[in-house]
Amino acid sequence: MPPRSDQISIPAAWIRGGSSNAVFYHEKDLPPEGPVRDRVLKRVMGTPDPIQIDGLGGTKAVTSKIAIVRPSTRPDADIDYIFAQSGVREDVIDYTANCGNISSGVGPFAIDEGLVREFREGRSVDADKIRTQEVRIYNTGTEKVLISHVPIDAEGYSVAEGEYTMAAVPGTGAPILMDYRETVGASRNKGLLPTGNPRDRIEVQGQRVEITIGDAGNLIVFVGAEEMGVSGHETAEHLTEKAGLLDRVREVRGKAACLVGLCRDWRKVDEESPFMPMLVILSGPPRGDYGEAHMSGRLFLDNMCHPSMAGTGAVSTAAMSRTKGTLVYDLVGQKAREKAVLNIAHPLGIIPVAVEVDEDSDLPTFANLSFIRTARRLMDGKVYVPRKVFEGDIKGVNGTNGVNGVNGHGHAGNGRG
Repeated sequence: MPPRSDQISIPAAWIRGGSSNAVFYHEKDLPPEGPVRDRVLKRVMGTPDPIQIDGLGGTKAVTSKIAIVRPSTRPDADIDYIFAQSGVREDVIDYTANCGNISSGVGPFAIDEGLVREFREGRSVDADKIRTQEVRIYNTGTEKVLISHVPIDAEGYSVAEGEYTMAAVPGTGAPILMDYRETVGASRNKGLLPTGNPRDRIEVQGQRVEITIGDAGNLIVFVGAEEMGVSGHETAEHLTEKAGLLDRVREVRGKAACLVGLCRDWRKVDEESPFMPMLVILSGPPRGDYGEAHMSGRLFLDNMCHPSMAGTGAVSTAAMSRTKGTLVYDLVGQKAREKAVLNIAHPLGIIPVAVEVDEDSDLPTFANLSFIRTARRLMDGKVYVPRKVFEGDIKGVNGTNGVNGVNGHGHAGNGRG
């Protein structure tokens, strides 16, 4: 393709991780942290625009995501993973959280791009058939390490094809075990219960409402379906469009954000803390094809009901199911707590989370807190950004910490070949 004078090209890969999609970058190919990087990343996604027609975002929070990867200098990690959530309708981008689904694509990307220096044998859900490589990933937003066990082939490259089935994704894929034991206190660094309470009481539209705020994987506020005027078994589309519900979601989320110090006025939560905390509406297991479910959850992110369930939302839910006095603990009951796996029903199926505690206490520590995802590289090459987005500040173009310029031909392909 001939050089272009009006656009800048940037190497990138488009990867499905779990039930989300993201644009993946090497950090070295982006502008340095700051306003220029923000503008570039949002422009690639087509933010802000409800249909993101001039970008790669897919009109939903679950497809307006970004992963930036670099080798880590930390002794406890192989890779640093910067997760960015780009707004859809709103002109915002946030780097302070994590995405559990997208995190499952980070290990395969890092292995195939040659970013992992040391090989360590990983854990496998089927050791007789699947060999895995352990990749320790430092998420910069939560400042926590998560451990990915990535299926690999005989040459050491990641494997996408396999026999594992996960809800919300057609077909099957290779199972990637994501270990989140070390992500407690991910958002506020105040342990599992950032307010110190298994339950807090707030007023919502003149009514007293009980909530639980949990912090494992990501910061989540939990509330009962009855308190929100729904059954908790509705489709994601129905809940997103239900008259008045988003007002209640925003108020609960805003007041929870105030309790943990993320905003001062709950009415400004969409400005001051647009993505955190996420909110999960709790209810009992549904009937029908959900026979193994222990409970139901409907997660809200960016003022939309998630089509399925965020990986970090499932992790936090499972952690709360073992934390005495929380809404989740009481909802699932003793029989479910005695099992090693919590099955959470969501609009498109069930997400199982392995959860075991080291000892039964009010604030447990976890011997296991993990879930399985699949991931697949969908494409790689270059994305194009209008030159004017850089506003003359094209630092690092054709250099080491910036983008490829109009004559650049780099792409996020196989960095090992």
